[in-house]
Formats: sequence, structure tokens, C-alpha cells
Amino acid sequence: MSAEMVSRSSIIFERLDFSFEIKGKRLGIQLPDGLKYYASEIAEFFEKKGFEVFLSGKASYGACDIDLDLLKMVDVLLHVGHTKLLNYKNVIYVPYKVDYEIDPQTIKKNLKERKIALIGTANYAWKFKEVARVLESVGYVVELRRGVKMEFDGQILGCNYSCLRDTESDAILFIGDGTFHAVGAAVYAGKKVYAYNPLTNEMSIIGSEDFLKKRYFAISKAKLCNSFGILVSKKPGQRRLRLALKLKKMAEEKGMRAEIILADEITNDLIENFNFCCYINTACPRITYDDYMKFSKTIISPQEFEIALGFREDYELDII
Repeated sequence: MSAEMVSRSSIIFERLDFSFEIKGKRLGIQLPDGLKYYASEIAEFFEKKGFEVFLSGKASYGACDIDLDLLKMVDVLLHVGHTKLLNYKNVIYVPYKVDYEIDPQTIKKNLKERKIALIGTANYAWKFKEVARVLESVGYVVELRRGVKMEFDGQILGCNYSCLRDTESDAILFIGDGTFHAVGAAVYAGKKVYAYNPLTNEMSIIGSEDFLKKRYFAISKAKLCNSFGILVSKKPGQRRLRLALKLKKMAEEKGMRAEIILADEITNDLIENFNFCCYINTACPRITYDDYMKFSKTIISPQEFEIALGFREDYELDII
């Protein structure tokens, strides 16, 4: 193993806390794609402790996506990279925590509003109480709330912004990398969102205009359709069959054809095998909002479908 590989593996173990008790002999490990590269080192770590290890080959899109097939084969399943969301007796969630420091002067230079809500993904939110104290020391009034089913104050998911419900802040500060979650927060809360990456010390203002423009374009295309495939995920934290049945009934009320498609993976190959004009996604909302370019047919959310059919006027994010 190269020195660089050893160094990168060490960083991974620093960010994953494996200091918990595991009851049983047979251990399953489910890793997100970004950590599968280190599966051998992680497996070896537990094999040296006497465990019989089985690695999940399935994708792991979030805390809602538990490998139930592997869980049936092992005594304990480690779901790595996410915080606890679902209650399974023999599943241990192992979050991936990024250690970081913020530069309050960079934030103060760019963020002029003083009453702010602090949000971020679990990788960063675990440190938000400390971050809030730093921000308060330079004059900010920080709103730090815990959302429904979240482990940390200020934590959000791409399908859960409940910590911002009825926010009294003047602006929102998203700490983390990427812009997907920040855009979602802007749409959900209707507030100005600042995105700050503590690893690069870069800051930007995130708007929702481009996002909404693309979504309303998809809605306009859906209005031209009269046949719909309603996508339902088999994943335990995404399975919304009741919602799918409701949407099917709404379509039928408007004289349109709609059928429910149950699948473990929502892919372009899946929808290419069917002949529907448009697809309504009840699985992970990120498929609709972030991955729509991967699909050859129009993909819309349940709320967007309601707008297309005239049951709703105001735009609203799909929240699980």
C-alpha cells in the first residue's frame, strides 16, 4: 500500500468512530460510494477483532437506504456515512464527521444580516454548537434548531429541512460543500441563503430562481402528457405507496392514465422499458431535483404533478 493510500485511509478512520460495542459474530457493512474505495481497510479492521465481515454491494444513497437483504444474513449491520433515521434493532449508524474551523471574518465580510439560521449536513452539523458560539462572538444572533428525526441541531437532508420550519431568521447560513442542499433551503424557507465552505474558506449567495425555472419547465412538459408512471421505491425510508395511490386517483379524476411502478433502483434504464409520457417520482426527491438530466423522460415531484393537474398553485418542495 502506498504512503498516500495509508494517509488517506487514516483520514477516513479519523472521521468514522468505530468505538461501539457489537453483539454477534457476523457483521455486515454498508458504505456509500465515496467510501467503498476503503472497504478493504474497514473490513480488515473488524476482521482483526474476530468478526466475519460481509460487504454490501448495493448503493447507499442515504440514511433512508438500508440493505435489508444483507441485514437478514448478519447479526449486525453497520450503515456507514449517515446519522440514524430509521429504527432497526440490529443496525448501527456510523456518521462521517468532517473536522473543520470557520473563519468568522470571512463570514462577517459577506453576510450582512445579523439574525441567521445555521444549517448543514450531518458531516458538518455535529460541530454546530461550537460554530454558533463563534458566530455569536462576532455579533450574530444564531437560530439553531433540531429538525424532525435529525440527530444534530441544524442538520438537514435533501428531503428534510424541518429545522427551518417557521424560521424567524433574516438569512440562512449553510455550512458545507456543494450547493444542492443550500438551494433546497432557499426554496423551502423562502429566505436568502449564504453557502460557506470551511475547507476552502469560500462563500457565495445561493438563489432559487434557476432551480424554479427548470422545475416549472418540467411542469409545463408534464401538462402536455396524458399517461404517467408513478415511481415507488422499495427502500425502507423512501417507500410511499399511500402517496402513489393518491396520485393515481388524482390522475384518474382528470381522465388520465397512471400506473404504479415499484423498483429498488430508479434509473433511466427502468423508465426506458415503459411507455409513459412522464414519470412522477415518490422515491428520493434528489432524483427529481438533482438527477433529472440523467433521464430521457420528464421526471416530476408529487407536488409538481399536482400543479400540472391544477390541484395546487404554489410551488413546494417534496419532503419525506
